[in-house]
Amino acid sequence: MLAVIALLLGACSRGHDTAPVVERVNDVYASVFEHYEFALQDSVDGTASPLDALDSMYCTADWNALLARVKYQDSRLGEGVMGFMDADYWVMGQDWQYLALSDVKVTSMTDTTATVELNLHNCGQVIPVRLEMLLEADEWRIDNFIDVKNDFDWKVIMKEYVD
Repeated sequence: MLAVIALLLGACSRGHDTAPVVERVNDVYASVFEHYEFALQDSVDGTASPLDALDSMYCTADWNALLARVKYQDSRLGEGVMGFMDADYWVMGQDWQYLALSDVKVTSMTDTTATVELNLHNCGQVIPVRLEMLLEADEWRIDNFIDVKNDFDWKVIMKEYVD
Protein backbone atom coordinates (compact mmCIF):
# COMPACT_ATOMS: atom_id res chain seq x y z
CA MET A 1 0.00 0.00 0.00
CA LEU A 2 2.76 2.49 0.93
CA ALA A 3 4.65 1.61 -2.24
CA VAL A 4 1.58 2.43 -4.35
CA ILE A 5 1.13 5.78 -2.59
CA ALA A 6 4.81 6.62 -3.12
CA LEU A 7 4.51 5.76 -6.82
CA LEU A 8 1.40 7.92 -7.18
CA LEU A 9 3.03 10.88 -5.43
CA GLY A 10 6.13 10.51 -7.57
CA ALA A 11 4.01 10.43 -10.72
CA CYS A 12 2.61 13.88 -9.88
CA SER A 13 5.88 15.54 -10.81
CA ARG A 14 7.19 12.90 -13.24
CA GLY A 15 4.88 14.09 -15.99
CA HIS A 16 6.42 17.56 -15.75
CA ASP A 17 9.89 18.75 -16.59
CA THR A 18 11.29 19.87 -13.25
CA ALA A 19 14.61 21.08 -14.67
CA PRO A 20 13.34 24.62 -15.47
CA VAL A 21 12.10 25.02 -11.89
CA VAL A 22 15.41 23.86 -10.40
CA GLU A 23 17.28 26.17 -12.80
CA ARG A 24 15.02 29.07 -11.83
CA VAL A 25 15.61 28.52 -8.10
CA ASN A 26 19.37 28.32 -8.64
CA ASP A 27 19.29 31.53 -10.72
CA VAL A 28 17.11 33.34 -8.17
CA TYR A 29 19.38 32.45 -5.28
CA ALA A 30 22.52 33.35 -7.27
CA SER A 31 20.99 36.81 -7.67
CA VAL A 32 19.92 36.90 -4.01
CA PHE A 33 23.44 36.06 -2.88
CA GLU A 34 24.87 38.82 -5.12
CA HIS A 35 22.41 41.29 -3.59
CA TYR A 36 23.40 40.25 -0.08
CA GLU A 37 27.09 40.55 -0.88
CA PHE A 38 26.41 44.07 -2.16
CA ALA A 39 24.31 44.86 0.93
CA LEU A 40 27.02 43.56 3.23
CA GLN A 41 29.61 45.78 1.55
CA ASP A 42 27.25 48.76 1.63
CA SER A 43 26.38 48.27 5.27
CA VAL A 44 29.88 49.48 6.07
CA ASP A 45 29.43 52.84 4.35
CA GLY A 46 25.73 53.31 5.18
CA THR A 47 24.43 53.22 1.60
CA ALA A 48 20.93 51.78 1.15
CA SER A 49 20.86 48.22 -0.12
CA PRO A 50 18.86 46.84 -3.05
CA LEU A 51 17.38 43.99 -1.00
CA ASP A 52 13.80 45.27 -1.27
CA ALA A 53 13.87 44.59 -5.02
CA LEU A 54 14.20 40.83 -4.50
CA ASP A 55 10.54 40.34 -3.63
CA SER A 56 9.25 42.22 -6.66
CA MET A 57 11.67 40.38 -8.96
CA TYR A 58 11.19 36.83 -7.69
CA CYS A 59 7.99 36.52 -5.63
CA THR A 60 4.32 36.33 -6.57
CA ALA A 61 1.89 39.24 -6.56
CA ASP A 62 0.09 37.60 -3.61
CA TRP A 63 3.34 37.40 -1.59
CA ASN A 64 4.11 41.05 -2.35
CA ALA A 65 0.60 42.16 -1.39
CA LEU A 66 0.88 40.31 1.93
CA LEU A 67 4.32 41.78 2.53
CA ALA A 68 2.89 45.27 1.93
CA ARG A 69 0.21 44.56 4.56
CA VAL A 70 2.91 43.45 7.02
CA LYS A 71 4.91 46.63 6.40
CA TYR A 72 1.76 48.73 6.86
CA GLN A 73 0.97 46.94 10.12
CA ASP A 74 4.56 47.56 11.26
CA SER A 75 4.26 51.28 10.41
CA ARG A 76 1.25 51.55 12.73
CA LEU A 77 3.33 50.34 15.69
CA GLY A 78 5.35 53.52 15.82
CA GLU A 79 9.03 54.33 15.74
CA GLY A 80 11.42 52.28 17.78
CA VAL A 81 9.27 49.14 17.70
CA MET A 82 10.87 46.16 15.96
CA GLY A 83 7.81 44.99 14.03
CA PHE A 84 7.34 41.63 12.36
CA MET A 85 10.56 41.21 10.39
CA ASP A 86 13.19 40.32 12.96
CA ALA A 87 14.68 37.73 10.60
CA ASP A 88 14.98 37.44 6.84
CA TYR A 89 13.20 34.74 4.83
CA TRP A 90 15.73 34.91 1.99
CA VAL A 91 18.59 33.82 4.27
CA MET A 92 16.56 32.42 7.19
CA GLY A 93 18.29 34.57 9.76
CA GLN A 94 19.15 38.03 10.97
CA ASP A 95 22.70 37.84 9.68
CA TRP A 96 24.27 36.39 6.60
CA GLN A 97 27.70 35.10 5.77
CA TYR A 98 29.05 32.30 3.58
CA LEU A 99 25.78 31.96 1.66
CA ALA A 100 25.33 28.90 -0.55
CA LEU A 101 22.63 26.57 -1.83
CA SER A 102 22.64 22.79 -2.22
CA ASP A 103 20.38 19.82 -2.92
CA VAL A 104 17.72 21.76 -4.85
CA LYS A 105 14.93 19.38 -5.87
CA VAL A 106 11.31 19.59 -6.92
CA THR A 107 9.22 17.37 -4.65
CA SER A 108 5.84 17.98 -6.31
CA MET A 109 4.67 19.79 -9.40
CA THR A 110 1.60 20.59 -11.48
CA ASP A 111 1.32 22.79 -14.56
CA THR A 112 1.22 25.93 -12.39
CA THR A 113 2.61 24.97 -8.97
CA ALA A 114 5.84 23.47 -7.67
CA THR A 115 7.19 22.61 -4.26
CA VAL A 116 10.95 22.86 -4.04
CA GLU A 117 13.14 21.66 -1.22
CA LEU A 118 16.71 22.87 -0.78
CA ASN A 119 19.46 23.38 1.74
CA LEU A 120 20.38 26.97 2.45
CA HIS A 121 23.86 27.48 3.87
CA ASN A 122 24.24 30.59 6.01
CA CYS A 123 26.78 31.45 8.71
CA GLY A 124 28.07 27.88 8.75
CA GLN A 125 24.61 26.37 9.28
CA VAL A 126 22.57 24.25 6.88
CA ILE A 127 18.88 25.18 6.91
CA PRO A 128 16.38 22.98 5.07
CA VAL A 129 13.93 25.23 3.23
CA ARG A 130 10.76 24.51 1.31
CA LEU A 131 9.61 26.95 -1.37
CA GLU A 132 6.06 27.01 -2.65
CA MET A 133 6.18 28.32 -6.19
CA LEU A 134 3.63 29.43 -8.75
CA LEU A 135 3.90 29.96 -12.47
CA GLU A 136 2.96 33.63 -12.78
CA ALA A 137 3.47 35.88 -15.80
CA ASP A 138 5.20 32.96 -17.56
CA GLU A 139 7.92 32.52 -14.94
CA TRP A 140 8.26 30.55 -11.74
CA ARG A 141 7.89 32.81 -8.72
CA ILE A 142 8.14 32.12 -5.00
CA ASP A 143 4.82 32.27 -3.17
CA ASN A 144 6.03 31.13 0.25
CA PHE A 145 9.18 30.34 2.23
CA ILE A 146 9.10 27.61 4.87
CA ASP A 147 11.97 27.09 7.29
CA VAL A 148 11.62 23.32 7.67
CA LYS A 149 14.18 23.06 10.47
CA ASN A 150 12.27 25.47 12.72
CA ASP A 151 8.78 24.65 11.36
CA PHE A 152 8.29 28.32 10.41
CA ASP A 153 5.83 28.95 7.57
CA TRP A 154 6.39 32.60 6.66
CA LYS A 155 3.12 33.13 4.82
CA VAL A 156 0.95 31.59 7.55
CA ILE A 157 2.69 33.62 10.26
CA MET A 158 2.48 36.86 8.25
CA LYS A 159 -1.26 36.33 7.67
CA GLU A 160 -1.79 35.80 11.39
CA TYR A 161 0.15 39.01 12.08
CA VAL A 162 -1.97 41.20 9.80
CA ASP A 163 -5.39 39.67 10.52
